[in-house]
Amino acid sequence: ADDGVGKNGYVGPGYGGQAYDVEYLGLQITNDKIYFGLQTGFDVVNGRSSNGIYFGPGDFALNVDNDAFYEYAIDFAINTTTKVVTYTLYQATQWQNSYYSSTWHGVSDPFQMKTGIKIGTFTGSYGKWYNLSDNKDGGYSYVLEGAFDRSLLPLLADVPVTLHWTMGCGNDYLNVSATPVPEPGTFVLMAAGLVGVAGMARRKRC
Repeated sequence: ADDGVGKNGYVGPGYGGQAYDVEYLGLQITNDKIYFGLQTGFDVVNGRSSNGIYFGPGDFALNVDNDAFYEYAIDFAINTTTKVVTYTLYQATQWQNSYYSSTWHGVSDPFQMKTGIKIGTFTGSYGKWYNLSDNKDGGYSYVLEGAFDRSLLPLLADVPVTLHWTMGCGNDYLNVSATPVPEPGTFVLMAAGLVGVAGMARRKRC
């Protein structure tokens, strides 16, 4: 959902208006893929400068076990000519928080991975549009989309996965969650295990 730009151009948790508005964040988990997408007024290609300070776009952060730490990061590089995005998936070991340490920015953290272990790369798409029909604030919106194999993450059935994104200044952020279900192969293994348990029970009764 779009959190919107409020009165006087404010966005939560900080200020900044459309240029710092995180408009939409999406996450979908299927049997074999994890899909994600971002729409934001923040320039994800060039970043933004304010009062002589440069703020870059953050990495996507993924929390897969419902604790307080984001275990995975998705970094990206955008080719504006081909509109192709190269994503790199990492197992994150340390995160960098937003440049500001104000109380209202703390909820935006983390914004960028500092150290991690590379898992793999994949590609997605990029777009930039002016005044999209679903952009309630007007101005430019930048869109990133991607998908990767579900097998790259150790997902737990019925444990929600949370996707997070913010920019370097932490002016605005969004979180979205999706809950994976067991893969078809897992159902087969579970069924086979239950049949085996039933057989053991019958033999025990004889």
